[in-house]
Amino acid sequence: MPFWSLRSRAEKVISSIPAYSAFEVAEIPLAVWRTRWIDGLDRDGILVGLNWSGDRATGYDIPPLEVRARLEASERTPTETIRSVR
Repeated sequence: MPFWSLRSRAEKVISSIPAYSAFEVAEIPLAVWRTRWIDGLDRDGILVGLNWSGDRATGYDIPPLEVRARLEASERTPTETIRSVR
């Protein structure tokens, strides 16, 4: 099941890939996604497709519990680079 980290990424897939043209972006609060969605996808044996892109909306498919573990690890790791605009 595909998920995107940014609305703009999901919108790009919807606007450029005919198979997704009838879909709408639905934003899910991270806390809800991390618990209810991850648990449900794991229970149902469905992989998480992260930030699919390109002409065919392809990318990585990762087991839900691994996604949760990576997200939690990234939150514990201090950010080494700060980005800004001028």
